[in-house]
Amino acid sequence: MAYLAQFEQHGPTVPFGGRRAGYGVEPDHAVVLAVPRFAARHAAEHTRDDRQRAVLGPDLVVGASEPDERDVLALLRGAYPYLPADAEGDGPDARPTAMVTTARAVRRAAQLGRRAVYSGPDSMELYNDLVVGKYSWVPDDEHPGPAAAEMENLPVHWLKDWMLCLDVECGMRDETVLHRLYGTVTSYEPDTGRVGFSPAGGHPAIAVPVHRIVALTGDRQRRSDGQVPAHEPYEGEKAVRLGREGGVLGTIQATFVSVRC
Repeated sequence: MAYLAQFEQHGPTVPFGGRRAGYGVEPDHAVVLAVPRFAARHAAEHTRDDRQRAVLGPDLVVGASEPDERDVLALLRGAYPYLPADAEGDGPDARPTAMVTTARAVRRAAQLGRRAVYSGPDSMELYNDLVVGKYSWVPDDEHPGPAAAEMENLPVHWLKDWMLCLDVECGMRDETVLHRLYGTVTSYEPDTGRVGFSPAGGHPAIAVPVHRIVALTGDRQRRSDGQVPAHEPYEGEKAVRLGREGGVLGTIQATFVSVRC
């Protein structure tokens, strides 16, 4: 890995979970590097039992000075599916896609009876059920609305102490899939709806816009950094993918090398 690190990096550094260090967890990262073919194959062979720490993809096109950007982005999403650049490309007035609104409707319908038991938007019972996975916060399709007020009235500063699941739309528009990210919520902006989210492993917070969010909830079984993965497929992803034509990120061939730093 030290040898490969001398080669040029393409694209940003992305979260790659964390690793045990003493009594805590330290963040791991993933990067995309363009390296000689023999070196890439050698690294992949010697790290095949280490969580796919080096993954190979297509060779560079003959005569090209650098990798195709699409391969780079697909590679990065293989390490961490949500890239802030995806949402930035949506534009300032972006609205949730049909995929997001449909998934939200399913989540709302699943908890109609439970929502009725809460005494109000600032109920501590609601907060307690959210962090243990009994309740899901589902954003408004037209922000701001009742859900925005509900989140604004929750003690968001306490959420950073809990490992939560953020279900989001990942990828560029027309090539998106739903994914579940694990981490902690560090902030919430009522006006914009942006959620500050720190990926599992102790990574710096990233801003996730509300139009990309399906739901926020806790994990009933896994509630600490050492128990959860950095991300996993959304529970409804398979059905959504089967209903789309093309645009499935899993079919893209790409290469990444992850490094511990």
